[in-house]
Amino acid sequence: MIYFKTNVSSPLLYFKSGQFICEENWQHNSFIFDKDYEIIIGVKGTIYIQQGEEKYEVNPGDVLLLVPKTLHFGYAPSKAGTSFYWLHFFCTSEEKVLTKSEIYEEVVSMMDKDKPQDSILLPTFFSLTDAGKSFIYLKQILHIANSQYYTHLATSYLVSELAIELTQQFINSFKPPSKKDVVNKKFFDVLEWIRVNVLKDISVEIVANNFNFTPDYLTRLFKKNLGMSTLKYINSIKLNKAKELLINTDKSIKEISYMLCFKDEKYFMKLFKKCEGLTPSQYRDAYPKTYINTDSYDPDIPMPDYLSSNKL
Repeated sequence: MIYFKTNVSSPLLYFKSGQFICEENWQHNSFIFDKDYEIIIGVKGTIYIQQGEEKYEVNPGDVLLLVPKTLHFGYAPSKAGTSFYWLHFFCTSEEKVLTKSEIYEEVVSMMDKDKPQDSILLPTFFSLTDAGKSFIYLKQILHIANSQYYTHLATSYLVSELAIELTQQFINSFKPPSKKDVVNKKFFDVLEWIRVNVLKDISVEIVANNFNFTPDYLTRLFKKNLGMSTLKYINSIKLNKAKELLINTDKSIKEISYMLCFKDEKYFMKLFKKCEGLTPSQYRDAYPKTYINTDSYDPDIPMPDYLSSNKL
């Protein structure tokens, strides 16, 4: 495992992207990138990629970073229907590779809110704690890339935002639990339990009973730590999942409402509009130009002029 770091005061440069759906027995071709990096994020099924001497199984929510000057290839076939997002970018600042022995000090430094941070830090492989946020960024990138924007910077800034989001999720997963505050650790367990059980019928009482809290005490914990009530947090997690389902599936609004255990479709739509400023249908229609690549996962796409003219 290696860790990649670069400054993003100037945005990463977008190159190409897509969502790929595998046919039966598809394997990633053998490639060595010259200067571009590729991020792969699993959506469905498993893809098998080797980079250098390391073999990776990319499952839904897993992030794999493929780096330049290193051979990578598929070492086993994937099942039909396996799907993943892929995104190529170039760096505009000097890249730095860190080893496992260096990473702890680096993460601690990045967690210091008193120090200005202007870099991203990504391991070659890790799992997302909240795939929904990253999928939304990816949908935005695909939509903008396939729209007639007057400047390529629209996609480049979104790529940089995605990289920052991935860095934040990596840091969150790396951060060790507090040793001096058992209640705080248990509170994070509550948050994770709600996230894992997002498709179930969750109430404040159910969460409180599961952790041997009273509902009032649980709500005080949420107010203290997050500045919101327990119910508002539960609804926010369910709505994040709803956004993921809206842009990644063709399920109807009614089906999504049922999956998330809202009491009825109208209540779900009203809550969604109140929190997002859009109806579920309007949200889904916001990203129509996110083409799926079933036969065009092609790393040999030529660079556009704005990239070839830069000193990469």
